[in-house]
Amino acid sequence: MEQMITANIALDIFSIVLSLIPVVYLLSCQRYRQPMNRHFLGICVSNIFMILGDIPDWLFQEAPSAPEKAILNASSILFYTASAFVLYFFARYIYDYLEISGRARKLLLTAIRVLWSIQVFFAAISPFTGAFFYVTDDGYQRGRLFIISQLVPLSCYLLFSALVIVYRRRLTRREAVFFLLYIFVPLGGGAAQMFLRGIAVVNIGVSLALLFILVNIQFEYEIDLQRKEQELAERHIDIMLSQIQPHFLYNALGTIAYLCRHDPLKAEKATEEFARFLRGNMDSLKKRDPVPFEKELNHVRNYLYLEQQRFQERLRVEYDIGTKDFYIPPLSLQPLVENAVRHGILHRKEGGTVIIRTVEDGEDAVVTIADDGIGMEKARDAPNLGTHTGIAIENVRSRLRIMVGGSMEIQSSDEGTVITLRIPLMGGI
Repeated sequence: MEQMITANIALDIFSIVLSLIPVVYLLSCQRYRQPMNRHFLGICVSNIFMILGDIPDWLFQEAPSAPEKAILNASSILFYTASAFVLYFFARYIYDYLEISGRARKLLLTAIRVLWSIQVFFAAISPFTGAFFYVTDDGYQRGRLFIISQLVPLSCYLLFSALVIVYRRRLTRREAVFFLLYIFVPLGGGAAQMFLRGIAVVNIGVSLALLFILVNIQFEYEIDLQRKEQELAERHIDIMLSQIQPHFLYNALGTIAYLCRHDPLKAEKATEEFARFLRGNMDSLKKRDPVPFEKELNHVRNYLYLEQQRFQERLRVEYDIGTKDFYIPPLSLQPLVENAVRHGILHRKEGGTVIIRTVEDGEDAVVTIADDGIGMEKARDAPNLGTHTGIAIENVRSRLRIMVGGSMEIQSSDEGTVITLRIPLMGGI
């Protein structure tokens, strides 16, 4: 018996060491700054806490004292709670890896949060109710609702398996195989431990599975991310040039020249805004990291001020800024606003209104650019639609996804266009 206890404690310690390898890798060179890497770091850290919560179960098996019983209760809560966080962070990791967005992502995250809440709730009340576990003079014992603590991870792993199958076209065969290994190795270990208590197979299984992901998926993801960053760097000048359209420069200078003759004070103000606009574009050419949203918003304000000087009452702008505490790729808001102005409301004789709105929605910032123009379908048929517009919008979508883990949705009709950006509040930090 003592040899088995010693062996299990040794397995747990070895599992912690295995889990620390990805942690050290992610903390080195600040790799955790990328949103998906933070989810992977969350898996590893939660797994370490789960294993730490398991060790007292092997240490205090025979006639535990009152302090030892208290430690057993606390460590058991830690074990079940940390296991819930392992599942939660893996859900976030696989959703980002598979690039699941929109309604599907929201529903899936809601399902995971419900399962997470069940696990944490019953773990917290178990010392008082014996739901998942209770502690007696014989040590840790399984509670009458212990089966729920096994069904929760089982449901999560089945959901993850379904996602890998449904979105298999977004994965290479090797990626799919190793994701399924991560899912079924712990699942098999949990099934074995559920019916055969006495050997810590789950912890070592999860830790090995984390190494599977690190070696066979995460490394390739890092290589792919570097390749994409290189592509972004090569396209950065093109993106920059697509934002400073020659017609805008000519029109802005023409507007300033007109104001110089008729309203010198406004001409001075317009010149200052034009200089700020150009400086913002030039600064963005040097940026490879996300910038504070407020900085991007100020750049858009400069652009819209110049356009309002030219189009006067035909262009109305409303700001409803509920949050600014997040990061966004540089030059990602202005092309969307320009699309609303140039290819939306200005195609109407009477003009229209552009509304820029931001709100917090859970863990995300939601940015909305709305206009009451003619809609994107009609605008495509207009003779003066710039060739760079569609490219610029797709560049914004791509940079949102890669740089801050964000997404873009476009809804357009004859009554106008609404572009919605969803950006993690921690994205880019």
